[in-house]
Amino acid sequence: MRQTIFINGRFLTKAVTGVQRYALELLNHFDNLLNEEAYQGLRLVCLAPPVDFIAPGWKNIELRRVGINRGNIWEQIDLAFYSRGHLLFSPANAGPFYYTYQVITLHDASVFGVPDAYPAAFRAKYFFTFGILARIARMVLTDSHFSQTELSHYLGVPANRFKVILLGGDHLRDVAAAEGFLQKHGLVKGSYLLTVANQSPHKNFGRVLQAATALQSEVEFAAAGGSYQGIFQQVETHSVPSNMHLLGYVNDHQLKALYENALGFIFPSLYEGFGLPLLEAMNCGCPVLCSSAASLPEVGGDAALYFDPLQSNEMLAVIRKFLSDSGLRAQLQLRGREQTALFTWEKTARETLAALVACL
Repeated sequence: MRQTIFINGRFLTKAVTGVQRYALELLNHFDNLLNEEAYQGLRLVCLAPPVDFIAPGWKNIELRRVGINRGNIWEQIDLAFYSRGHLLFSPANAGPFYYTYQVITLHDASVFGVPDAYPAAFRAKYFFTFGILARIARMVLTDSHFSQTELSHYLGVPANRFKVILLGGDHLRDVAAAEGFLQKHGLVKGSYLLTVANQSPHKNFGRVLQAATALQSEVEFAAAGGSYQGIFQQVETHSVPSNMHLLGYVNDHQLKALYENALGFIFPSLYEGFGLPLLEAMNCGCPVLCSSAASLPEVGGDAALYFDPLQSNEMLAVIRKFLSDSGLRAQLQLRGREQTALFTWEKTARETLAALVACL
């Protein structure tokens, strides 16, 4: 008799950010693993809300639209009803909070660690749902040892309730770089420093803006990742230096082109539960200048050039050192390639699927 694991597929209805990336990469690799003899007796069924979305082209995972509700109500009522009696895997921070036969991934504690970045009602909701799920789920997965410690601290749950499975970072490896994208935005290969951020305060984009202003005559900057209006208000400026190129949202093909052609990648975050962009850059051969905060040294190892993200002068000094030393840039590029070999989505998927099977 085949054993069945149901998967919470609500993430399929949302735009792809880090959490959705994780879920998609896991399931894509699960789909391949089901071809192996060890998993011939296992069936995976992804349950999704009855709404329109682009269905992944899985060959072995069944995609099933169920229920009549949408959003949170679907997740709490319909999903639990159609999963009854089966192990449920919820990979995207949320699941039915009264369904105990469940494995859930709680990615980080940023909603508690950087409270100013979230509305009070949002924080209260997550404290309630995370707190319940961390206690009732059969197993709780998280992305890094830093997140394990943070979740344990803020939720008041023993650290051994959380199983750490590190993420992969090789999802752009087979993506073709968008042709002509750099030229469209006035960028030249090897002439700019790239950052990927949004307007959340903990992404610390304001300090990159300050660095770009100080280095107007020395290097170009490119910033990808959404609206920056809120950030400019936070750093008390309404002007963009002439060497800063604001690109907004970019797709994977455009992002690949940016990473491959950048002189370096700046990751200034104050708080990250893992930090996928760090590995994305390294996988594309782009040397990394990185914040020393949160999980980032755990992921970057000795393959990044670190700075204190709260010290603008230190960040500026590190950038200038990076710009002036071609040997350092080459060394970081080589170390980055070596570091990314430790973080593959196949490895993440194998460890995760083995953990799920152990809960059956």
